[in-house]
Amino acid sequence: MTFKRTTLLLIFLFLTIQSSFAQLFKELSQHDLEIDFEVLLKSVEAHPDPYTHISEEEFLKKAEEIKATFDQPHTKLDFYREAASMIALIKDGHSSVRLPEMWVNTARKEVGAFPLKVHLTNDNQLYIIKNYGTQEIPEGAKILAINGISVDSFLNRIDPYISYELTPFRNTLIDNSFESFLYAAFDHSADTELEYFVERPEKVSVKNMDYREWKKAVKENRKDRELKLSTSEPYNYEKIADGIGLISIFAFRVPDYNSYQVFLAQTFSKIRRDEIHSLIIDIRGNYGGWPKVSSGLFHYITENHFKTMAQTSQKISDTYRNKLLELDPALPNYYFLSGGRHYLDMNALLRNPIGSFADETLVYNESPQTEIEEFKGQTYLLTNRDSYSAASCFASTFQCYQMGLIIGEETGGTKIFRANPIYIELNRSGLAVGMSTSKDYTTCYGDEFEGVQPHVQYTPTILQLISGRDTQLDYAVYLIRKLKREAEKQAGQTN
Repeated sequence: MTFKRTTLLLIFLFLTIQSSFAQLFKELSQHDLEIDFEVLLKSVEAHPDPYTHISEEEFLKKAEEIKATFDQPHTKLDFYREAASMIALIKDGHSSVRLPEMWVNTARKEVGAFPLKVHLTNDNQLYIIKNYGTQEIPEGAKILAINGISVDSFLNRIDPYISYELTPFRNTLIDNSFESFLYAAFDHSADTELEYFVERPEKVSVKNMDYREWKKAVKENRKDRELKLSTSEPYNYEKIADGIGLISIFAFRVPDYNSYQVFLAQTFSKIRRDEIHSLIIDIRGNYGGWPKVSSGLFHYITENHFKTMAQTSQKISDTYRNKLLELDPALPNYYFLSGGRHYLDMNALLRNPIGSFADETLVYNESPQTEIEEFKGQTYLLTNRDSYSAASCFASTFQCYQMGLIIGEETGGTKIFRANPIYIELNRSGLAVGMSTSKDYTTCYGDEFEGVQPHVQYTPTILQLISGRDTQLDYAVYLIRKLKREAEKQAGQTN
């Protein structure tokens, strides 16, 4: 009896796994494809200027070409490719279709998780920087080919599905979702054939690892950024050397704005007690949030007027209006919603003509404000290609108003960008669409595809990335000390 029950249980579990995994590649009916695709196209009306980088005629022609394929079998993954490539034509990192994390995690539970963490450099060289598995694949190895195609060919295959403005930020997106892009390119992640180079070219079939083991390994290797983002306080302060302090802002999307204000007050009080003469603000890996949140920090390092945004306008559309009312049917009772984090002109958004724009520029003008613990020393800003959206706005304001020295890489976010996305679920396929609703110009904006350039360029090498040391921060400390010595020497000569 026990043997029979065990056998039946194993058969049931096998069928359940087979059924669950089959759902990932379930074919959608032509009717379902057409319904979801129409919702996708309807969402584009919320975008402030979707036809800046592609003409409306070309965009609609592409849509018709995709529709014409719906009489052929499409799995959910097939439809993702079509939907993602459609929205990526807009060339806006805030407007995208991505594989749902739940979809990827379901696949990981069934066939295992890809065990390697990769880094794609700004010049499109792909390296292994972390191995969570048990196979002997060296960290620092350069990947030459994936499943028989070159890295360049792999990038060309997945690039049409990725929404971005600048290529370095696209490469960050690939780093963060490499396993998803293996599915997008090859329909699977298991037994991925890699050709790599250390001392000579070698080939290996990468075995996926157990999902629970992978999840445990990733958790054990989390960095400060991931740990702080998992809390309600994505920020931190510490004294890192004599006279040198570090404020890390991991996101400008702060769940509790009052707690953030308390953090700033307590931090700058501590900065005074720590006798800090040089303050580093770190926005590397900060993917954004609300630009207005940054104003609280700026008021502690400048006594002058500044803007956190030069110009911003919100498009009024049926799609955005319906989304707002879906979130809160009581919104028509308000004329505006305002707080420390964000601002919405509800009167304009709900009552002005469809297709018009609500100008919210004045909200981002900041008058001089004296803080009790205002910082009087030298300020430095760390950026990299992961500094995006509100973080690149922060860097632009910091640079435009000459608040200090920027050390690092050009920001992944551009000075002219689209933002404030709404999220719409495509019910038949389960895909989620993000669509921008505003057009924003940072202070001292210039060209369309221009990030904030640092005063001092610093990009870590692959060996530095796998070393475990924060060499960019080390370099900043070195530079601060060097500049301080030079300033003291010059002052001594003057006296």
